Amino acid sequence: MKSILGEEYKGDSKFVARCRKLQSIYRHEIGEEIDPYTDRYGNLHYYGNYISNGESPKEGCWKNFLTEYAFNYAKERINPENKKPYETIESDRLFNNLLSSQPMAFNLFCPLRQMLEESPEVATNVIKAALMGYPIHKVTEVELEFIPENYIELTGDKSAMDAIIRFENEDGKRGFIAIETKYSENLGTNVAYDRDDEGNKVPRRQSLKAVEELSCFMPDVEKSITEGDTSLTQIYRNFLLSEMYGSKEGLLPYSIILAPKGHPTTNKELESLTDGLRTEYKERIKSVDLEDFVDTIIHNCPDKYRIVFERFYDRYLNFAKLKKY
Repeated sequence: MKSILGEEYKGDSKFVARCRKLQSIYRHEIGEEIDPYTDRYGNLHYYGNYISNGESPKEGCWKNFLTEYAFNYAKERINPENKKPYETIESDRLFNNLLSSQPMAFNLFCPLRQMLEESPEVATNVIKAALMGYPIHKVTEVELEFIPENYIELTGDKSAMDAIIRFENEDGKRGFIAIETKYSENLGTNVAYDRDDEGNKVPRRQSLKAVEELSCFMPDVEKSITEGDTSLTQIYRNFLLSEMYGSKEGLLPYSIILAPKGHPTTNKELESLTDGLRTEYKERIKSVDLEDFVDTIIHNCPDKYRIVFERFYDRYLNFAKLKKY
């Protein structure tokens, strides 16, 4: 007899398995059936974090989304009339994969976006509390899945910022915080590359130009990157895009990796980047524990939103629930 939570995926690490099980519990709680998956050998699998027809909400339940606002904003973003040609946001991942960090980012930042629309001062105070240490005086925008329109001339990389918080400091200088959200996934090891005349993979020219223009790495590391000995994996590419966007637009750039405590690779991936950065750049990218971020919001936001963030915590971070199943 098939478990109500579905089957385990044999390739999961212990951490990912816990996250998958917690999302399978959420699926069971909202009364959704598992959408079965057929592998390349024709075998049918029932992984508990997949649903179908996530674009069609039930009364009072928006399936992969915790609020109607987040659901509607997701629908707006994938609408062909709104989606820009270079945007990588994808419908099935957004609406039907409960484990994905993409809908998690919508569930986390859409309430802040809505709060900002209703009361900029309240939203600013909440975000300032959750992101202590950043020069935020006034939050002006919360956006998701952001790719600069001029990404080609920046780094040539269209990897989206999962969320971006735009702000002004006390002097009126504009800045932003680019946020990479991680749940069960690791930061990608895929490398940015072009192809030479023979079709061979070579380091992406525009990314190498960004490395040289920013001069953010120590000389020996920059040399290693430009000669192809150090690969520009996702954390490098995200940081370069953020820094180049800030440089070209005259904005103060900061980057955050937002992941649960105990995430197995975040610290290692961050250190791989920051160990090679010049001193003045090291503080421009940090990791923040998702639990601390959400808990601070819960203790500083209006009751209307506190309920939403408590539900977020219960769905994504309440691993104590695993003992009941």
